[in-house]
Parts: sequence; structure tokens; C-alpha cells
Amino acid sequence: MDFKSQIAEDMKVFHNPAEMAEIMNVYYNDKQYTDVAIILDHTEAVKRANKEDHAQGIVQADVVAYIALTDLGIVPKQGREIEIGTSATGYTIYRIKKAGCEDGEIILDLEVYEE
Repeated sequence: MDFKSQIAEDMKVFHNPAEMAEIMNVYYNDKQYTDVAIILDHTEAVKRANKEDHAQGIVQADVVAYIALTDLGIVPKQGREIEIGTSATGYTIYRIKKAGCEDGEIILDLEVYEE
């Protein structure tokens, strides 16, 4: 098996809901994507965080999202909003701080301000 084939197989495990991912819905650019396998990593976001002061009572929550490119078909753009969640758990609207795609995987640095 060549390197690219091995990466594709690894991504299937990483994005498998039985292994690491959760099935959620995504709203981006006036389009709904349903049953998308997403990994939301709050720990990695803490490592990458740039600590800034915010208004009293406002907390910035950061998260890194990993999504297979095949699930969305596009890489969302930096500065735009993306809504992620389920009807059971609710939806959160994030601002995309950074967006990229590596080896068929979309990596989004997201932020949300909460009271």
C-alpha cells in the first residue's frame, strides 16, 4: 500500500463515529450538511489559544474541528460563520479563525463568545 492509500485508510478510522467522530449537522454558506462525522477537539484548541482579555462576563471558547473533505466537498473560508450541532444537543455558531485542508481532511480553528 502506498503512502496516500494508507492515509486514506487512517482517515476512515479517525472519522469513524464508532472510534472518534460524532455525527452532527453543519450549516455553512446557506447550505445544510447532514450526518457529517466531526471531531471537535477542545484540548488542541487550548494549546493553540492566543489569550486575550475580553469584556467582563464574556468567555472565548475555542475548538478545532476535523471533517473529511468528502463530507463537505468544500473547505469553509476563514472569517465566515459555521453552525455545528444536532437537534438533540443544540447548535453552536462558530466563527472560523483559520481554515485548511491536509490529505483530504478539513481542519478548522473555531471560536465562539459565550456569556
